[in-house]
Amino acid sequence: MNLIGRYEKAVSERPGTFIVILIAITLFLSFFAAQMDMSFGEDDFQPDTEVALANRMIIEEYGLEGRQISIIYIADSNVLARDNLLAQLETEESIANSPIVSSIISRSPQSPDGILSPGRLIAQTRFIRALIRMSEGFPQPNGNDSHTVQQELMGRVFALSHMEMRTILEGGELSVEVSTLPFPIELEFEPYEPEMLSEYFRDPLISMIFPLEDILGFLLSNDYDPSTQTAGKAITGISVRSDISPETALEAEREVWELTREIHGDELTVRVLGDALIRDEINQASGRNIAILMPVAFLFVVVVLAFMYRNVTDTILNLLSLVLAIVWVYGVGVLLDLNLGNPMMTTVPVLIIGLGIDYGIHYTSRYREELRTGKDVNQAVTLTGATVGFAILLTTITTIVGFMSNVTSDISAIRDFGVLCSVGIFSAFVLMLTFFPASKTIIDNRRMRKGKPLIRDVKAKTGKSFGKRFWSRIGEPDSFCRSDVKCVNNGLGLGAIAARTPVRVLAVVLLITLTAVYGGLQLEARYDFRDFLPSDLEVTDTFNMFVEDFSFSQETVFILVEGDITQPEVFWNIGEVQARAMESEYAVSAREPESPYQLAMSMTDVNSPGYNSSFALIWAANIQEVDVTGPDNIIAVYDGLYEYAPGDAIRVLRREDGIYTGSVVRVPVDTMDGKRVGEIESHMISAAGILDDEDLDRVLVTGGPIVSYSTFRSINQGQIETLMITFIIALIILTILYFYMGKGITLGAVTILPLVFVISWTFGTMYFLNIPLNPVTVTIAAITVGLGIDYSIHITQRFLEEAERIEKPECALCVATSHTGSALFGSATTTIVGFGILSLAIIPPLAQFGQVSAISIFFAFLASVFVSPTFLLIWYKHRKG
Repeated sequence: MNLIGRYEKAVSERPGTFIVILIAITLFLSFFAAQMDMSFGEDDFQPDTEVALANRMIIEEYGLEGRQISIIYIADSNVLARDNLLAQLETEESIANSPIVSSIISRSPQSPDGILSPGRLIAQTRFIRALIRMSEGFPQPNGNDSHTVQQELMGRVFALSHMEMRTILEGGELSVEVSTLPFPIELEFEPYEPEMLSEYFRDPLISMIFPLEDILGFLLSNDYDPSTQTAGKAITGISVRSDISPETALEAEREVWELTREIHGDELTVRVLGDALIRDEINQASGRNIAILMPVAFLFVVVVLAFMYRNVTDTILNLLSLVLAIVWVYGVGVLLDLNLGNPMMTTVPVLIIGLGIDYGIHYTSRYREELRTGKDVNQAVTLTGATVGFAILLTTITTIVGFMSNVTSDISAIRDFGVLCSVGIFSAFVLMLTFFPASKTIIDNRRMRKGKPLIRDVKAKTGKSFGKRFWSRIGEPDSFCRSDVKCVNNGLGLGAIAARTPVRVLAVVLLITLTAVYGGLQLEARYDFRDFLPSDLEVTDTFNMFVEDFSFSQETVFILVEGDITQPEVFWNIGEVQARAMESEYAVSAREPESPYQLAMSMTDVNSPGYNSSFALIWAANIQEVDVTGPDNIIAVYDGLYEYAPGDAIRVLRREDGIYTGSVVRVPVDTMDGKRVGEIESHMISAAGILDDEDLDRVLVTGGPIVSYSTFRSINQGQIETLMITFIIALIILTILYFYMGKGITLGAVTILPLVFVISWTFGTMYFLNIPLNPVTVTIAAITVGLGIDYSIHITQRFLEEAERIEKPECALCVATSHTGSALFGSATTTIVGFGILSLAIIPPLAQFGQVSAISIFFAFLASVFVSPTFLLIWYKHRKG
């Protein structure tokens, strides 16, 4: 008797003891399960690579990049019409008057209000034009340089009040006080019309001071027509501080959403989009996902078990085992500090139900078989464990190997998913082979003492089954198997019949596989954190509109420089790196890059809104000439940046105990919805190559787009690694076990070989159904091996049993596929429908995962019943010579 048989014997002899132990474990783990945290973040889906870790470090030490609340205005006619621009200003004024929103806005000299909109931009442009015309020939009091007036007037441009901007757009008079002039400047504006924009674009002075056309095109939808100055949609961007908590960000974004409900324009619709809103919707969707899927899954299990068992007790015991397994999973997950808020984790309970019920079906079917042969309850439990229990052990091991292979992934969410699934599979195994038989032992022994029957009598079938009819049609005589062996049951023995012509079977399999391989080779990885948004939400529709209808990009690439950055040649070369980086065709010229060099240039340029006269004096005293060989005091320059622009300096410099150890160049880019990240990365690496010859610790290109790109690569590489690991470990385990059983060293390979075809079929089907590889579906290869091999193992085990008592291997194979095939059909059906339930998930990647998993299980079932018999028969005949 094997190990599982001895364990089941112990369970049948002391069932009450085992049940008490299981209940105690459940109560202990339920305490922890009640404390699970369902929150998660985008970092969970980022790989633990140098690029991703550097990106996280920059965000933590230098500050977040590109956090913004976007307000999208949708006009039925023209979003550039005066009333619609005034509506934008009305929104800005409401935001300025909101303490919640105003407190989280990130401000700068160029944007004191932290807001950028077409309405504000056009008002500022009109103000500049009026100033240029009125200020020509103004006398300079006290002999001050003309730069003094220019600087004050430029500062006035960015400090316009909402009332002043309304006046500029509606038309009227505006009086501007200038401290360096003895009199105010009186400006008069005619009402704005969209047609005036063409004139502003052609004004060379405006273009030199204010790149209106570039920035405005950045804020307008792709249907913007410069010839008629019309556009259907526009964006207002609100810059958000990087040091606020997620809760504060969510509160502020909800407040903005409420404020925009009251805005009225020329048939104007307003939408709000922000990272906190998106994250909140995903978190809520995860909760709704469980609320939808769990009842459906349990209802399905009840229906299937009631149909298969026709016994209330067996149905209830199986359900209780599954409930306990789910409690165990979440309790252990909390103890292991896994991130249970990851949307992938919502699939785990459904997966446990789908797989756990397989164990129950196999166990119950064999238990009833043993009872029908005259065994008593304890003997039936023991023999069931020794036979099908051992097969369940093998399938559990290989399934756990399949899931645990995901721990090699660079992505923490995938690692946690693999671990939690493994815990779930092990829990289901222990409970189905302990709680269920222990309970059945107590209940059935009591029934026997009362003289009640344990199982129903099986009615003899009349007529020919589908398999028999097919058999007779192809001319196979009834004497193929001994008359006392019923070989074919409902067509599931057809695989054994086809095994007699292995060349034909292999030809069909290879033809299908080659077609699938063609599709699988063209399958590409695709990932966006926002893919987890349900498709039927307003925020999803708004995000899709943002991506599809605008060229607006807040994407930024970081060039990290670490080491002694106070060397003059390093400082000047950082400026050269920045210049070369901005030469990329995908760099966004409408947004300024950030670096220590750029900040210093801005603070010393009298025409720049960031000009600072005190810093300009420091610069003049410490920089001899713009020459990399000059004796420049860069430390003094950096100290000046920290003193006079600390908020900007901390974004580009790292100072530890007064020592400057790192710098960041922030390059604004547009990846064209992720399609050009590879080209951008190559260009940035080339630009950063200028610093290769410097005495530095590290120069690295990173940033959100680069990390997403590395996620793609991790997905592609990860699926190959996990697949190979799963195959190799499963092959080693099966080979050792079958060798130990005296079946040679090749049976393990024969058992696992059909899974090669299954994986090819699955990836090919994904391509033809347009289902991408993402952090969820990438796990399917390992899962397919882990789950699909279960069916092959059951067929192999039953064939080995039957071959010992039936002389003819074809007949033994037919009996194995007929009888075990029936149980496999039931378990495959429950698993397929269980995973199919995931297709009801409101989170798209989870629905795709359910669809692909169901397809792969279906293929695995077909391969085990109709392909495995061919390989087993070849193996058997070769082994017997």
